Amino acid sequence: MGLEGNIESFPLADLITLLSNSGKSGILYINGKKSGETLSGEVHIKKGKIVNATCKDLKGEEAFYFLFLIDEGNFSFKPKEIDTPVLINKEVESLMIEAIRMSDETKELYKKIPPLNTIIEINPNPPENNIELNTEEWQVLNSFFNPISIEDAIKIINFPETKTVKIIYTLLSVGLLKKNEKLINISTNIYNKISEYIDKTFGPKGLYFFTYFIEKGIIDKDKFNDNLESLKKELITLSNEKVANDTINFIKTSLNIKNKV
Repeated sequence: MGLEGNIESFPLADLITLLSNSGKSGILYINGKKSGETLSGEVHIKKGKIVNATCKDLKGEEAFYFLFLIDEGNFSFKPKEIDTPVLINKEVESLMIEAIRMSDETKELYKKIPPLNTIIEINPNPPENNIELNTEEWQVLNSFFNPISIEDAIKIINFPETKTVKIIYTLLSVGLLKKNEKLINISTNIYNKISEYIDKTFGPKGLYFFTYFIEKGIIDKDKFNDNLESLKKELITLSNEKVANDTINFIKTSLNIKNKV
């Protein structure tokens, strides 16, 4: 008998414990979002034992831990005989304890670093005191040779997410990395979120103006401000100043902009 549900109502920890204790075999499909990014993955269970997991290009324990960071979404369990390479050998209890620990640690780290769409670069004027870095820290530091958002850096750095976020936090704390104050990043997820809001509020014409004036990706802040003003003027012609202002405020809130960029 299959199972389906919502992660928020039935947490993955409880679900996997149930499947393990009942000795089930099958595949647990997980579809959801983590920090706005749409993700999907699988957990392979054989007679109550977790033998493998996949998510993005990850496999085994690393994929399993990554799935535990999903903020919201749905799951479905399909009972079936499992014939898959065994990439996870830990007991379920030990695996769950480590997954919960890593999930809690990562969430705490996210609270300490800037918003994920923040553009980060190597500090051209680093502190004068001697700071020794290991190989992994150098690799993360070099990922910001060209300005890039934190979320994009996390995607391209081939380390477990908890380790990557921890190193970014450390490099920011010691002053080897810094925010780029001249650029802003509009990720695809945020862009799509704003597009849906514009379309719902103003219809196709409003969406046309939005896509005409606002670009995805990394753009100059001064250019963004100018385009935002141009967009506001067009939106006023489609509705009124209050609705247009509310929309501009929604855009700024979505981009973690309090007032002026």
